Amino acid sequence: MPQPITEYTPQLAHDKESSRASRRARRAWGLALACAAGLVGLIVGAPLLKAAGFWPAADAVYRGFGLVCHQLGGRSFHVAGEPFAVCARCFGLYAGALAGVAAYPLARPLVRRDFPARAWLLASAVPTTVDFALGFFGIWENTHASRFLTALPLGIALAFCAVPGLVDLSLSPLREFFRPGLPREGRDGSLSG
Repeated sequence: MPQPITEYTPQLAHDKESSRASRRARRAWGLALACAAGLVGLIVGAPLLKAAGFWPAADAVYRGFGLVCHQLGGRSFHVAGEPFAVCARCFGLYAGALAGVAAYPLARPLVRRDFPARAWLLASAVPTTVDFALGFFGIWENTHASRFLTALPLGIALAFCAVPGLVDLSLSPLREFFRPGLPREGRDGSLSG
């Protein structure tokens, strides 16, 4: 039996509130896209800087990425006779993350704050894990291409986890982060401690 109109809950947010949330979500996505593109640019740009004689700048980039990658020259793509700032597998992760962030608005609305199912993240790690294991146990000699291509899905999946987190941060009031001890209002309107 239909309810009287006074009993219905509005399904859409107020236009002003909705447009503000949409702008904040676009800014968060734009920031993620700029960061991912910047990281890929630094990875490819480091050998170009080195080849052009900008040693201090190139060294700073190599040192920074050296904190997260082994940077073995024999496992890295090269440009201008110099290795990328990370190995082929790590470059696949970064390039996949850039592709994932860029494609994110085509797959999901930017204002969505929920994370994809963990199974997608775990499944995306299978190709690179298999490639690594086959090479480690001497069953298969993996190549730059196999390392790069098998890491791409994991980079894409990581982007699909990072963007909702950044959007959630952008849509959360700042006072929630700077007032410890106060209950935080959940997405469903309930209070949590």
